[in-house]
Amino acid sequence: MKKAIVSGLVITVIGAVMLAFGIGMHGQRAVIFDGLTPHVVSKAKTTRTQTYAKAERIKADVSDMNVVVKQGKTFSVKYAGEKSNQPTIAKKNGTIIINSKSRKHGFSFNGFSFSSTGFYYGVANDRLTITVPKNVKLKHLQLRVNDGQVIQEPAAKMKIEKYDLQVNDASQVSLSNLEIERVDFRFNDTDTAFNGLTINSGQLHLNDNDLAVNDSTLTKTLVQTADSDITMNSVALDSGNLSTQDGDVHFNDITITNGYSITAKDGDVEALNTKADGYSTSVSDGDNRLFNQSSENGGTLTQNETAPNRLQVNASDGDVTIK
Repeated sequence: MKKAIVSGLVITVIGAVMLAFGIGMHGQRAVIFDGLTPHVVSKAKTTRTQTYAKAERIKADVSDMNVVVKQGKTFSVKYAGEKSNQPTIAKKNGTIIINSKSRKHGFSFNGFSFSSTGFYYGVANDRLTITVPKNVKLKHLQLRVNDGQVIQEPAAKMKIEKYDLQVNDASQVSLSNLEIERVDFRFNDTDTAFNGLTINSGQLHLNDNDLAVNDSTLTKTLVQTADSDITMNSVALDSGNLSTQDGDVHFNDITITNGYSITAKDGDVEALNTKADGYSTSVSDGDNRLFNQSSENGGTLTQNETAPNRLQVNASDGDVTIK
């Protein structure tokens, strides 16, 4: 009780300081605190563009802004948004390096803003645009994005040797028309869409977000999800596997080469119009349906199970339907 009273008094004092400071600044102004020292945050807008003749790698670590990767005539980085969130842009040893400034902690009340990760205005409005010349294959693209969308939809196929993408608490990740040799994707609380992607190897880790894959090819790719639904339409799967926990899997018009496996915990698996040479489904607690075979008490069903190119599904606490 004593701790609660002390905490309440502290919050009250901080609120009073914020109110007095805001009134002194003549209206609703965004305020952050550096320790106990309040600072007014400028909402001044700025635009900056940096161009480069050549580059082999791009590395960006930014927060509270939307990131767009597109194609153009030259390498360039353009930022448009609040001046206080403007990132640094530099090039070193063939790598374009982009870093946003760290945010100080603050509070949010009627024009004042606070976040455990720093100050921001809610939905990200600042925009970072990265342009890569057509017919250039990047050796490495590394993006770290917090609280902002990531959109990469080039008009022509963009080729990347290695793509590291880590996104946290973003409203959207949309990738299309990419050919990637190796990926390392890690998404948290971010709905994701892949369209027209070719991935030759790598891993995808998703937590608390849905993934939709359309018209793509995934080769030797590990997909691990938690609390996420997975939907794939018109996708070619060459080896690899999918592991889910607390989420449903929906496949439609899938072509499998060199085998594929799905392990599902606490979720349903449905595969329609899936092409493989053999099938094996195992269910511990749920309905099991494999074409014209079915079991309402789980168990194992097979069709041409000795074929090297087969779809294997193992599910616990969920239904499996292959047809």
